[in-house]
Amino acid sequence: MGEYLLPPSVTHTPHVLSAFMGEEGRARAGVRADRVYVATQYEAAALFAALFPGGGWVYRVLPEGPLEADPDCDDPTLSLACPRARVVEVLQLHPADVVRILESVQNGGMT
Repeated sequence: MGEYLLPPSVTHTPHVLSAFMGEEGRARAGVRADRVYVATQYEAAALFAALFPGGGWVYRVLPEGPLEADPDCDDPTLSLACPRARVVEVLQLHPADVVRILESVQNGGMT
């Protein structure tokens, strides 16, 4: 805790959802590699964490820098972007929750 979530342009991680999009999809979605995307609801954060290879973690964070709307999200209150975010709590998803979320996504649901 107290560490930062940093954008892919800094960390060079290949584990980003936009890696599954083509160049055209990334441009249309407005994906920015210089931003960290944060969800305002636990359920949305858990969904994205479950998509991380092997499951994942939900981080409660304090965004730093200006908050911007996520251009790829229809709800401007659900997902925001910022230059970085400080981690204040780490919650590992239970493997059963990961399975439930992934099955729901495969069946056309969100969680």
